[in-house]
Amino acid sequence: MFLPSRPRNREETDIAINIPSTPRPQWTPTLSLPQQRSQPIPSGSEEETQLRGQISTGIERVTYRKMKSDMGMDAPDTPASERRYESFKELAADVEGLVNTLWASATPAIQTEALITLAGLTQTSLPGFPFDAPPTLNIFHKLDCVFAALCTSTHPLTGAALPGAQAGQSLVTETQKVRIRSLAERTRHQVFSCLAKSNDRGNAAAVNANGYGYGDDEDEESGDEVDEPWMLEATRVYEKSLMLLAEQDPSGEGGMDEFNCL
Repeated sequence: MFLPSRPRNREETDIAINIPSTPRPQWTPTLSLPQQRSQPIPSGSEEETQLRGQISTGIERVTYRKMKSDMGMDAPDTPASERRYESFKELAADVEGLVNTLWASATPAIQTEALITLAGLTQTSLPGFPFDAPPTLNIFHKLDCVFAALCTSTHPLTGAALPGAQAGQSLVTETQKVRIRSLAERTRHQVFSCLAKSNDRGNAAAVNANGYGYGDDEDEESGDEVDEPWMLEATRVYEKSLMLLAEQDPSGEGGMDEFNCL
């Protein structure tokens, strides 16, 4: 028997059915380091000259490919090793290769200055590519661990004293510590900036696709969750180096509060 539908009472409310979302897996940065030499490379040796040349050439290649990425140009016959970077992940891979070479050399006279240059180049390259959290956070985690290791002469994975040094003895000059700290603070700020812009682009894309923006506070809150756990991980960029250098700062200052509140 056919029963006509009952008119809907305006005072009636729908029963909300909450379907729990699948929790996102926790992400943690990875750290792998090659085996180091047992002793630093002798100063003035042919091996030292070769290492300096290798690192210099590598940095120049990364800079050149990054410049071509900024220009968006490449000749059809350009070798693959010299073509512009298509993503930050490609640039980070080249930087990591040079970091590994420097770490394996166990030669502070070459390591620290080259690492500062590479870290600065990586930081300034961030805005030129769409934000890609895993390779970005991984490369900065590696640089952070290596800088902290050189400051304390302690291997970040084994806890052993680094070759040619005693535990607790810094292999970094005071001037270099100031530069590392400044670079670390700028990088953290840059990561937050790129992460925020990435969020804005994602929200704009959602508006364009749907024809309208978020309809209520709940949707806005869910939009903020898009970058989890990246926002939390961004607060840990250069965490080891900043904490270590803050502890060594006699004034107890240095801009840490600005970033801890982000």
